[in-house]
Amino acid sequence: MSRVSDVVTNTKSDKSIKAKSDLENFVTIIDKKLEAYFDNEIDDAFGVSDKEKTLSIHMLNHIKEHNLRPAKRLRGSFIYYAYKMFGGKDEESILEAAMSIELVHTALLMHDDFMDQDDTRRGKPTSHEYFKKDHEETHFKGNAKHYGESMAITVGDTALCLGYEILAKSNFSADRKIDALTRLLRGITNTTYGQAYDVTLESIGEASEGDIIDVHRAKTGIYTYENPLHIGAILAGAKEEDLDILTKYSEAGGVAFQLQDDILGLFGSPEKTGKPAHSDLRQGKMTLLIIKAFEEANEEQKKALHRLLGKKDLTNEEAEEARKIVIDTGSLEYSKQISVKWAKQAQETIPLMREKGWEKEGIDYLDGIAQYMVEREM
Repeated sequence: MSRVSDVVTNTKSDKSIKAKSDLENFVTIIDKKLEAYFDNEIDDAFGVSDKEKTLSIHMLNHIKEHNLRPAKRLRGSFIYYAYKMFGGKDEESILEAAMSIELVHTALLMHDDFMDQDDTRRGKPTSHEYFKKDHEETHFKGNAKHYGESMAITVGDTALCLGYEILAKSNFSADRKIDALTRLLRGITNTTYGQAYDVTLESIGEASEGDIIDVHRAKTGIYTYENPLHIGAILAGAKEEDLDILTKYSEAGGVAFQLQDDILGLFGSPEKTGKPAHSDLRQGKMTLLIIKAFEEANEEQKKALHRLLGKKDLTNEEAEEARKIVIDTGSLEYSKQISVKWAKQAQETIPLMREKGWEKEGIDYLDGIAQYMVEREM
């Protein structure tokens, strides 16, 4: 079973400690439900022939294994707590609905890892690497790399559609389900635009601080925060003006979350981040850390960053050289400060939620999460 402590270690404030505890409890519950869901899906796997059914089962087993690797389950928890925040009482049904976003997340990770050409995800092979190895070990004909990448796209699409189906079949009224599903689909659509913008900035090789913040607003703010919060709220009967407040929280919270994630990506351990060491550097990822380091670097440091950023065979020593430049230029400290600033901006919406009379448990969770996400250890 996944544990949050497998992904994130210490936090500092009482708010963040409580949020982490609530998230851990949620992970324990949702992972059991996800495991049971996958077992049922595997038992009833599609196949027009025994040969195809065998492949379907193989695909589903990989999705299951990938999904049940240690994970924070933040998105699912947002569906759950937003529903409770608006007075939702059907615990079993909202847990079912919360599973949907976790399948969607697995799908997008599979596609993202292929685009980034990462070898591992949460300490295990990425999907394109897993199926590439399949090709090699079974001595298939053709190109193993192409097969692995093709299967990663296909299996990701499978997980994506299963996620949509879970929400569509959840035990809520038809009008609320349609509204929630429409919101989910539009949220993922907008996330793809944000992903395209992110990939394009990498290809250009330069970006401003504003560009980086815009990417985080378009991707993490929508995908990790707004989308699941809106889904849970809609399923509980929230009004449009309520969703507007959640959007303000989400935009700021998502930026704070992603800025801290980028810090962890450069300075954190692969065991905690779930990604290969130095992945962001090798990929040439445009982050606030890198942008600010270039701005503040002297000529020698700039030359070194240009040499190291995007280097596919980057060594541990070279990665350490890049980290030192980020620290020495003040970029690390600056990025931390900006992350905290956005987290505080998210928390500024909490009094509005309390004034509305929303349920305290859900509000306290959002308040704590805003603090918790910038206190995660490196």
